[in-house]
Amino acid sequence: MVLLSILALLGGIQGIVVLFLILFRFRHPKNTALALLILVFSIRLGTIPTWNTEILLSHRWLWPATTCLPFLFGPLLYWCVRELSRDSPARLPYWPLHLLPFAMGCLLSGGVIGGMSEETYVAFLEKVFQGSPPLGYLILNGLKVALNIVYVVLTICVAFGSRSRGLSQVHRVWLRSLAIIPAIVLVMFIFVALDPDATARLSMGNATPFALLALSMSFLVYGLSFLVLIAPEGLEQGGIPLKKPLSFSMSDEECRKLAEEVCRKLGGGAFKDPELTEAVIARGLGVHPNRVSLAVNRTYRKSFRKLLNQYRISYFTKKVSEGALNRQSILELALDAGFPSKSTFNRVFREEMGITPSEYGKHGQHKR
Repeated sequence: MVLLSILALLGGIQGIVVLFLILFRFRHPKNTALALLILVFSIRLGTIPTWNTEILLSHRWLWPATTCLPFLFGPLLYWCVRELSRDSPARLPYWPLHLLPFAMGCLLSGGVIGGMSEETYVAFLEKVFQGSPPLGYLILNGLKVALNIVYVVLTICVAFGSRSRGLSQVHRVWLRSLAIIPAIVLVMFIFVALDPDATARLSMGNATPFALLALSMSFLVYGLSFLVLIAPEGLEQGGIPLKKPLSFSMSDEECRKLAEEVCRKLGGGAFKDPELTEAVIARGLGVHPNRVSLAVNRTYRKSFRKLLNQYRISYFTKKVSEGALNRQSILELALDAGFPSKSTFNRVFREEMGITPSEYGKHGQHKR
C-alpha cells in the first residue's frame, strides 16, 4: 500500500503541475480538453489510496465521486485528439451525450450509496473487498470498459487516419502519443475493473493490480510532461500549421505571390500581434489558411510560425542595436515584438540565434 500511495501521489502531483503549465503558459481554447483530461487523471490518481474500507466508511461520498470518473476518460481523450487535429477549436458534436454516462453513473451510484443504511453500506463494502461484489457493481465496471474501448478506437482512427497525414510532424507525435499511452492505461484498468479478486487482494495487502494501474496512469501524465518539454509548440496559441494542404493545388507562381502578400502583412507590423495566426493572416487576404501554409512552405521552405518568429526576432535585434535596452527591459522588447510570453521568446530566440536573449543584449550593448 505504501508503494501504491507513493505512485499515486507522485503521478497526481505531476499531473497538477502539467495542468498549471497548460493553464498559464499554453492557455488556448484548443487545449481545454487536454487540461480537463489531465485534471481528471490527476484526481483519479490522487484518490487511488483512498480505496480501502476505513476511508470509504468514514467518507461515503468518495464512492460515487471517484468510481464514475473513468466514464470521462474516453470522451475527454477523443475530444483532446480531435481538437489537436483541427485548425480551430470546436466542441464535440452532441457533447451532452458524451457526458451522459458520467452524469448517469454519478446519479445512480450516489442515489444507491446514499440510500443505504449504515449496516447495508458496511455489508456492501465487505462484499466488494472480499471479491464477491454485487452484480450491479460488475455491470457498471463493464460499461466503463466498453465505453473507453469505443473512444480509444475512435481516437486511434483520428491519430492514425487520413486527417493526421496532413499535419506537421509535431502534431502527429502529440496525436499518436495520446492514442497509444491511454490504450496502455485502458489495459491496466480492464484488469482491475473486471477482476473482483483484485480488490480482495488489495484488502489483504497485495496492491499489485492497483499499483500497475497507478503506474500506467502516472506514465500517461509523465508522457504528457515529456511532450510539453520536447514539443511545446504543439500547445502554443495558434498551434502548428499543416505540413501541406490536402485539397488545394497551387502553382509556384501563385505560391510566390501569396507568400509575398504574407510578408507585406508581416512587414507592415502584423507580427506585433501576439495572437496572430495563419487563420488571421488568411482572413485578411481573403484566402483559406491552408493556402497560406502551402505558399509560405513552398516559397521559403519554412512554416508560417517560423517565418513569423523570424520577423519578431529581427525586430528585437534591430531595437537592441538601436539602444532600446537603455529604455526598456528585454521582456518589454520581446512583448513589443509580438511574443506571447517570456518562455516562448527565450526558447525561440535560442533556437534562432544560438544564444540567450541576455547574452545577445550584453553583446549588442558592448558593440555600441
